Amino acid sequence: MVLAVSELRGVATALSLYGFLNSLGSSASWRRVFDSDYPVSPPPGRVSVVVPGWCEPPWLLWTSLSSLRSQRVVAEYPSLFEYIFVGCTGVDLDIPRSLGYRILCAPRGKLNARHLGTLHSTGDIIVAADADSYYPPNWLTLLLEPFSDPGVVATTTPTWQGWLEPAVYYLKLLVYANKMSGRGSAYRREAYFKTGGFNLAVDQSNIRELQLEEEILFHRRLTEAGRVVYVDAPVIHLGGAARRGLRAYPRGKRTYAH
Repeated sequence: MVLAVSELRGVATALSLYGFLNSLGSSASWRRVFDSDYPVSPPPGRVSVVVPGWCEPPWLLWTSLSSLRSQRVVAEYPSLFEYIFVGCTGVDLDIPRSLGYRILCAPRGKLNARHLGTLHSTGDIIVAADADSYYPPNWLTLLLEPFSDPGVVATTTPTWQGWLEPAVYYLKLLVYANKMSGRGSAYRREAYFKTGGFNLAVDQSNIRELQLEEEILFHRRLTEAGRVVYVDAPVIHLGGAARRGLRAYPRGKRTYAH
């Protein structure tokens, strides 16, 4: 069936409006995580930032770990934060050590690393981050804000999608709002153990099984313990193909890759 001219115009108008709203949303999201005037408030308790690492090149490891240490909320309330790096294979441990991370060695497997970091943490809130991503200055502030509500047991954030961002901003809600991002999320330590933590028996060498447990099933269990809040504070993934797509990010915000 051939669409009438009026119908085609309606479709074009709808697509234009969708693109416009996506562009507005993604621009606001980007400004929020980099805004130097964004108000910083103390987290509602002690925070442990746990980062597993395995075979990241030095530049990538330094970029990721230093961006986590350079969060504005940490600069304002340093005594409320501790940093734990889990992984002793294939990385230069002088990097996390020089940045003030406590170093733990875990059996191979990302879930093993996250579990060990949680087990040895002293924080009331555990932040799950990765060693191959950049964390904008306000990311941690935004991630922790919802925990001021005692009914919130976890928060999760999306990943910036580069040049696709203006087209998929709202679609990301359907994906990231229903999982615990392995790249950027947080949970109450008490809720982790109350829900049984990660199932360490899954095949952690199988990426599908790993992601299913770390992001979907863990999220499902946490929702039974309380509220899990989606926070619009994008993480910038620098690993893999993302390294080749740095030109897709807004002008003036590329220095994190050097």
